[in-house]
Formats: sequence, structure tokens, C-alpha cells
Amino acid sequence: MHNSIRVTVVLTALPILFLSACAAPQMDLPVSIGPDIASRTGAQPTWSRDGANTAPDANSLQAAAVTALPNPLNEVEAVAIALDASPAIAKMISQTNALRAEAIDISTPSNPVLNFTSGVPLDSMSAVPIFAMLMFQIDELWKQPLRSEAARQNYQSALLSLGASVVALAVETRVAWHEVAMRSEERELAQNDLRITEHLLTIAREQFAVGESTGDAVAKSQAEMTDAHHRLSQAREMLSAAQLSLMALLGRAEASADWTTGAPDSSSVFAIHAPIADEQRLLVAMADNRLDVRAAQAQANAAKSKVDLARRSRSNKLDVGAGFDRDMEGDQAVAFSANVELPIFNNGSARIGKAEAELQTANIEAERVRQTAIIELRRAMAQALASQEKRDMSADSLLAPSAETFKRAQLSADIGEGSRRDAIDAQHALNHAKLEMNDLERQRRGARLALAKAAGFLPAEALP
Repeated sequence: MHNSIRVTVVLTALPILFLSACAAPQMDLPVSIGPDIASRTGAQPTWSRDGANTAPDANSLQAAAVTALPNPLNEVEAVAIALDASPAIAKMISQTNALRAEAIDISTPSNPVLNFTSGVPLDSMSAVPIFAMLMFQIDELWKQPLRSEAARQNYQSALLSLGASVVALAVETRVAWHEVAMRSEERELAQNDLRITEHLLTIAREQFAVGESTGDAVAKSQAEMTDAHHRLSQAREMLSAAQLSLMALLGRAEASADWTTGAPDSSSVFAIHAPIADEQRLLVAMADNRLDVRAAQAQANAAKSKVDLARRSRSNKLDVGAGFDRDMEGDQAVAFSANVELPIFNNGSARIGKAEAELQTANIEAERVRQTAIIELRRAMAQALASQEKRDMSADSLLAPSAETFKRAQLSADIGEGSRRDAIDAQHALNHAKLEMNDLERQRRGARLALAKAAGFLPAEALP
């Protein structure tokens, strides 16, 4: 008797379970965006190397905060450290993993419901009634694929947003690394400027002592040396600020600042020095390369799936089932059941209207993100061109003439036709020109890397 019950229930349940399995879409969820990140940033984060995005926990981030930086710190190392130790990135990884789990859960077939009813005999002569029913929500056959697609698009959007944030952080780190490198050069030039002005002051005093100069010349030299002291102090302050800014990006808030920059990365060197591409070609490539633009479009795709789901959900619930029944007299039967929710009071029109409004909002947001990206790219292009022009113009009109003047003055002093003071004055002017060029080069590098960020990638291999 009991074996017959089990066999009958299983046989009647098999078609339902088969249909349920067919309803589950084949989820093609990318586990990690690691390869894309590596190609765009030139670094492979540790959390993406095992094929899954495993976020560092709070204890790991706290331990990293006191870890000493490599000395010297190469540019690639700085980017890799930043991607591994950023609390903001770690938070996004955890949120993305939650959406992935949600997408997998939604795509899994719904569990059937088993209803089992029996009784307790009041005397030994009474029969025990048995009723077993296996129920399945059949409307999931046409609803679940749309739910799964919406969840997949939400996860895809989160993954792309994670990638966009990682790319932005990588470029920001590169900008900060080059800022430190250029500020270090500025400090060296300022120290050299101080040595030159000290030498000039010594000469002025010697000439004044023998009556070859006036007190005004000594006062002028003293003022120049004071300016040099101030310039060196400011250079040291700016270098310290740049180091701390970079350390903040690297998650090394408590580490020692006793380190220097090492080798630059060939990827950023290419981005900084390669010819600037045509604006229209960059705009065309941006649609595929800007991960935040693609993320916003994925959100719009998810909203569209929710509209389709709302239209298919006018009747909220449809359950079908099959089971086994034995009555008090011992008669047995196979039973079938269907539960249908009638859309009398709520026909789902409000849900459809809400989903359509959300789709419109998502489409508007996707267009806003796209237009914002275009403006950012065009602004970055203009800034990169302007900074390049200023730097090139100063190199031709300031640095080159100063270098030639110093060369002639030095040669004249060596052969005894010119004074030693004139040669040192020319050296002083050349050093000032180098300081100005250092500032312009620092601005140019930042602008070129900002252009790479606005284009959505670091154009190391495929520049449009």
C-alpha cells in the first residue's frame, strides 16, 4: 500500500518537475571582470586572480594600512596595491557578489509543495484516510525567465560599475604617482636653486668687499636666496602632500612616508606621450570602452525585462498539482488540482505602469550617463591639447633659449672672456626655466591620464 502511494506520487510529479527544470534559463553569469580590468589598468588585482571576486575583509584592510610600501615604489606596484587595498572597491565587490548570488537564486526552479493529509483512527476497525498532493506554481514557466534576465542584467550592471570604479581608481593612482615623481624633481630643482643663490650671494659679498659691487647688489642676492628658501620649503610641502594623497589611495594611511618613486609603467608612458587621437574616433570608441555607460545600459535592460514580467503577471499565481487519495472505505484514486488567482480586483495594470515608469527612468539615466561621458571626454581632450601646447611652447621659447644662454656664458667664463657671476646668473635663469617646465609637464601628464580615464581605458595597445 505505501509503496503504491510513493510510486503514484512520484509518477504524477515527474512531468511537473520536468517542466520546472525546462523553465530555468541557462544563466551565463561572468564570475569575474578581472581580465578586463587587467587589460585596462595594466595590473591584476589579487581579489580577481582566483576566478572569483573575493573582497578583502575589514581586518585585511586594517593590516594593510600599516604595511610599508616598496622603496622605490614603481608605478605598476602602486596601481596593484591601490586595487587590492581600497575599502570602496572592497565594498563594491561584496555588493556585486550579493547580486550574483541573487541572480543564481532567482534562476533556480521553484521548489514544489507537498501537501499530505492523513488521520488517526478512533478505534481499531476504522480506516485511515490518506491524501497526498504535489503542487507547483506553473506560472513560473513564463515568469521566471524574465525574472532571471532582470537579475542577470542587474548583476551585469554592478559588475560593470565595479570595473568602472577600478579603472577610475587605477588612473587616479597613476596621476598621483606621477605627481609625486614630478614633485620630487621639483624639490631637487629647488635645492639646486638654493645652492646657486647662496653662491651668488657669496660672490656679491666678495665683490662688495673689494669695491666692485654695491650694497644694492648684495641686497638683491639676499632677496633671491630668501625666495629660494621659500621655494624649497614649498616644494617639500607639496611633495609631502602628494605622497600622502597617493598613500591614501593605496590604503596605507599609517605606513611610513619614507619612500621614493621608482620606474614608470610603459602603459602610462604611452598614454602620456602618444599622439592624441581624433576626438570623433575617441567618441565612437567610448560607447564600448566606458564601463559606466555600459552599466547604465544594463540597468535599462533590466528595467525592460521587469516591464515584460509585469505584463505577464496580470494573474499573480497559477498552481497545478497531482496526488494520491484513499478514502475511509479504502478506495484509491489519483487526484489533480489547479489553483488560479482571478484578476478581478487587481488586474496588474498598476504594476505595469510602475514598471514602465521605472523603464523610462532607467533609459533617461542611461542617456544622462552617456552625455556626461561625452562632455567629460571632450573637456579632457581640450585640457590635454591645451596643456600639451603650453608645455611645447615653453620648451621652445623658454627652456631652449635659457639653455643656450647658459652654455655661451659658461664657455665665455671658461676662456676668460666672461665673468663667473654672469655664468652663474645664466645657470640660475636656466634652473628657473626647468622649474617652470617641471610644473607644466606635471600638468600635462595629469591631463593626458585624465583623457585616458575619460575614454574609458588606458590606451596602451589599442589607441583609436
